[in-house]
Amino acid sequence: MNPIAPGLLLTACFLLSAASPVAAQETVFYKCTDAQGNVTVQNGTPCGAGMKQEIRRVGALPTVPVPAQRAPEPEPAPPPPAYGEFVLVAGPNMARHPAPEAAELPLPPALFQCTTWDGNTYFGETATPDPRCAPLQVVGIDGSAAMGMGQACEMRQDTCTAIPEDQLCAAWYRRLDEAEFKLRYATPSDRRAREAERAEFAGKIRASRCSPDAPEKPATPAPAPVP
Repeated sequence: MNPIAPGLLLTACFLLSAASPVAAQETVFYKCTDAQGNVTVQNGTPCGAGMKQEIRRVGALPTVPVPAQRAPEPEPAPPPPAYGEFVLVAGPNMARHPAPEAAELPLPPALFQCTTWDGNTYFGETATPDPRCAPLQVVGIDGSAAMGMGQACEMRQDTCTAIPEDQLCAAWYRRLDEAEFKLRYATPSDRRAREAERAEFAGKIRASRCSPDAPEKPATPAPAPVP
């Protein structure tokens, strides 16, 4: 009989130990009932004398490795805001419509629907209006807002979306309606500015294909007298 090399013997022992299942550590629960019928369940502690005892053995559950945390996927950039037409629920409604004779006139100036940092919307004629100063909370040295001294603000840019050409007339009408609504409730101090704003909007509409009135035809010159 050939002797077994020590290295082969160690290798065989290692393989046998790896193949054999590791004895699971079990947990023993004791269900105890006393003479009055009260039931208690004890983990690893036998019932006391004079109590009915029931045993339940639970093997150790296999451990599941914790899955590695995946890096959060970057969120896609939000799409640019789309122009949303507002529905008039209060204020003037002139129900203006372009005159058929104005179809040969040019388009009105471009308009943009802009949203401020605090959610207010307005119509403007530029896609990049001047930044606005959004107020910041000022606190004292103790962190209390009540003790804050002075004021501070952060410059924020309004977000603006171009209004499609097929909706320009409706947007200009609404802009003129709002100007007339403000003029109706103007105070003596701001009446002149609101009158000028209303006249500016009406003039731009009248010079475009959105004009609700037929454009004035140039006067025909009188024929020269026959000598």
